[in-house]
Amino acid sequence: IGLCAGVALGLTAVVRASSTWPLLGLDLYRPVPQDNQLTSAKIALAPQLFFAPRLPRAGSRSCASCHDPPAAFAGRLVVGVGVGGARGTRNVPALVNRAWGATFFWDGRAASLEDQVLQPILNQVELGATSSQAVALIRSPGYAPRFIGAFGRVPVLEDLARGLACYVR
Repeated sequence: IGLCAGVALGLTAVVRASSTWPLLGLDLYRPVPQDNQLTSAKIALAPQLFFAPRLPRAGSRSCASCHDPPAAFAGRLVVGVGVGGARGTRNVPALVNRAWGATFFWDGRAASLEDQVLQPILNQVELGATSSQAVALIRSPGYAPRFIGAFGRVPVLEDLARGLACYVR
């Protein structure tokens, strides 16, 4: 018990000495692509994208509509339901710990989070947006200044992917 208490006290001292030290240690090993480093601007932007029902064709769904936060960011239904009540073909996978994933989707068709996050947005059964609709949204007055602050340029579709991937990470 003494050793445990000493280790705990030492750990507390380290945590107090450095507010950037990850408490659980896992963030230290989280893989992050060199071209999409986590920044405070991206992290602040990302939840607005994930929970905004503005990306789909019908404007009624968001990423969180299927990836339910209280359900480990997974789906509660046997198969996902997209725009207009269209039914998908698979259960919605959980997003918890996906930062460490090597492949994405149940069939592994995406090699990175940046590749994965756009597919449901552009899938006509899921969120049903087109590339031009997604770009128009992120270039709108409500989003463009935030994207410019996060990425340093007028936003492009890949910046939407980068922002959402940061949120999932």
